[in-house]
Amino acid sequence: MALRTRTAGAAVAATVLTLATACGGSDAPAAGSSDWSLPAQDPTATITVVGIVDPVEEGMNDVIAAFEQEHPTITVDYQFVPFDDLNTVLDSRIPNKNGDPDVFWADMPRIPATAERGYAEDLTDVFGEFTDSFDPAPVEAVTWEDSIWALPIANSSQLLYYNADLLAQAGIAPPPADTANRITWEQLGEDAKAAVDAGAQYGMLFGQFDRYYQLQPLPMSLGGSAGATGERNLTPDITSPEWIRAFDWYGSIFAGGASPRGVPPEQTDPLFLSGAAAYTVQGPWLLPSLVDSGINWGVAPHPVFAGGEAVTPTGSWSLAMNPFSDAKEAAAIFMKWMAIDGGSGYTTHAPEPELPAHVDKEAYFAREVFQTPQGQQAAQILAYETANTAVNRVETVGYIEFEEILGRAFADIRNGTPAEEALRTAATELETAWAQYR
Repeated sequence: MALRTRTAGAAVAATVLTLATACGGSDAPAAGSSDWSLPAQDPTATITVVGIVDPVEEGMNDVIAAFEQEHPTITVDYQFVPFDDLNTVLDSRIPNKNGDPDVFWADMPRIPATAERGYAEDLTDVFGEFTDSFDPAPVEAVTWEDSIWALPIANSSQLLYYNADLLAQAGIAPPPADTANRITWEQLGEDAKAAVDAGAQYGMLFGQFDRYYQLQPLPMSLGGSAGATGERNLTPDITSPEWIRAFDWYGSIFAGGASPRGVPPEQTDPLFLSGAAAYTVQGPWLLPSLVDSGINWGVAPHPVFAGGEAVTPTGSWSLAMNPFSDAKEAAAIFMKWMAIDGGSGYTTHAPEPELPAHVDKEAYFAREVFQTPQGQQAAQILAYETANTAVNRVETVGYIEFEEILGRAFADIRNGTPAEEALRTAATELETAWAQYR
C-alpha cells in the first residue's frame, strides 16, 4: 500500500541473465536496444502502460488526461489489471520481447527480482541525476546492485488514529501528536484493553493484520533487522531476541483481548469508521473517509517500543520500463512526468490523496483533508516520518516467498502459537524456499 532507467548495454544484459539463471528461474530475456535519452522535444508515439490503479473508480483516467494535455503528441494506452494479476500479466508479456507493455507498475520490494529476471531497463544514466527529487527511502527501494530500475510515483507511511469518545469513555488520555513524545506499544496495548473493558467493541486494530509491511517496524524498533542478512539478504534473520520479543508482544494483544483474532484486513477500516474500535494503525489513505465519517477522531505518530527507535513502514509503487520497448524516449517522458514533474504528476492529478515519493509535497498537503486541525497534525507527522523514520521492506530477490511465509507465521502468532515457535518454523521454510537463489 504501501504505494511506488542507465543505458543497459550487452554486458549489463548478460549480467542480468546470468544472475536470473543463478536464481533458479527460467532464462531471462536479453535486453533490447538501450540507445535512448530524455529528448528535448516530445516524439509522436503511443505507449502501452500496465497499471493497478482503476481508470474510473480510482481516477487513473484523470491522470492520463492531464499527461496527454501537457504532452499532446504522446498517447497513453493504459491497461488496468488487478494487483493479484499483475505478475502473471508481466510474466506472459515481457518475455515475448515485443516491447509490450512499454511501462508497468512495479511494487518496490519486488524490484530486485524484477531486475534480475531482465524485466526492467536500467535507468541509472538517464534518471540518476534526479534522485534528490525523492525522499531517501523510495530511492533506496528502487535501487538494486547500484543501479536504478524504476521511478517512485508514490510513498506510504502509517499513523495512529484514535476514537476520542471511546478514550474519554474509558478515562484514557489521547496519545500525544508530538513525534518526539510517542506512545509506546506497551502503553497502547494496555490502553486498548482498558477501552474494551469500558465498552468498546475493539481496542486496537491494524490496517493490515499479519502483513509484513505493517509489522516490520515492531522488531526494528527494538534494534532487530528487517528480517534477512548475509549476501544479497538471503539468510533469514527472524529468530533474534528482538524479533521474538516484538512478536511476543504482538501475540499478547490478541491473547489479552486488546485486539481481535478473527478480523481480516479488509474489515479494519469499516470497523474503525463505524466507531467500533478505540485505535487503528493505518496509512494516510484513511483520512478522506475519516473526514466524512462523523466520528470524533484524532491522530498521533506511529508508536515505538519503550526505549526503542522510532521506525515506520514505507514503500509503494514505482514505474519500470520494459527493456524491449520501441518507444523508450516517450516512455521516459511519461515516467518523469508521473514521478517528478510538478512534484509528481501522478499524485498531483489523482483524485484521492496519495502520498508522493517526491520531496515536494506542497500539492499533497494542500488537499482539503489536511485543512482540519487533525489533518494538519497528520501532515506534520507524515512530513517528519517520510524524512526521518521510514524504513524499506527487506531488499532481496526472495521477497515474494519471504512475505508469504512471514504472513502465515504472523497469523499463527495472532491465533495463539508462541512467537518463537512460529518464527523458527518460518525461518526453516525460508531456508528451503531461498535455496534456489543461492
